[in-house]
Amino acid sequence: MKILLYPLGAFYNFISELNRKFTKPVKLHKPVISIGNITWGGSGKTPVVIETAKYILSLQKMPVILSRGYRRKTATKESIAVRDREKILRSLEMSGDEPYMTAKKVECPVIIGADRVQSAELAKKFSPDVFILDDGFQHWRLKRDLDVVCINAGNPFGNGMIIPAGILREKLTALKRAGIIIITNCDSVGGNMLAEIQNKICSITGKQPLLAKYGDFKIKNISSDQYMPFEFFQNKKVFMVCAIGSPSNFRKSIEKIGFIPEKEFIFRDHHEYLTEDMTGILRDIGTDGIIITTEKDATKIKDVINQAMAEKIFVLVPEIVFVSGRQELENKIRELIK
Repeated sequence: MKILLYPLGAFYNFISELNRKFTKPVKLHKPVISIGNITWGGSGKTPVVIETAKYILSLQKMPVILSRGYRRKTATKESIAVRDREKILRSLEMSGDEPYMTAKKVECPVIIGADRVQSAELAKKFSPDVFILDDGFQHWRLKRDLDVVCINAGNPFGNGMIIPAGILREKLTALKRAGIIIITNCDSVGGNMLAEIQNKICSITGKQPLLAKYGDFKIKNISSDQYMPFEFFQNKKVFMVCAIGSPSNFRKSIEKIGFIPEKEFIFRDHHEYLTEDMTGILRDIGTDGIIITTEKDATKIKDVINQAMAEKIFVLVPEIVFVSGRQELENKIRELIK
């Protein structure tokens, strides 16, 4: 099948390159940090966006996050602010799952819209010191001052082919444009495999990639912000529910805290949960089972469950932990906004 789809991948790449060649990028009045990927699917990009915003805030500077707002239920032609400096302004339906989750975790403006130039114009009223372009590596309309690319160690390049024959959005030589490359989920593969990925990236770009993983795990009930001790879950049957780009990474995160899922309920990325979905799952897991899901999924599941259902649903909250290179990333950010 991939051989049959190869011509479509070549055509996809040709159109992308043509679009890039003839698009004149707009230079914004403040620095732009793009955080993106070179593959389709989960690469750990959103946690890096959140961590970057938090670091900029720690420098007493104000970032504004520009996101496309992919797969919103209620779409608008104009760019809209999901949150300002103080509070969330829009619903999940208007925001999209990832921008809404981001807005809950960072205290800075988040703006969504397909036209990022228009979004940046709207952002001026928030007096930004720096823009963070979410999923911007293949967005040609804005000139970037720093391109950060995330690569999932668990599935870094797929079969090496471009969409739809593979998962690559561009040829791997496009990584030369990146100022920083982060291998996420670096602990999900063995040392030899990780070294192969590092060497491949280094041979293409001449840059040594940074290494990051998920860690510092906490867990809470879906209807509460209070974290619970892991001992609470001893002797309980754990079931995994998610609709994300890389379910295998989530399963490994659950295993890191000592739980082995009895069963996995996996939906398509960005799935819109229905009450019937959760009712069916809760019936399947029995009276002694509990559900563990992701923060991204929790934002949507909350809207379709009642309190009795919520008592059996828990959210795993990870932090991104840099194994190497965090100082390099922070130095680059400081250079841009000093």
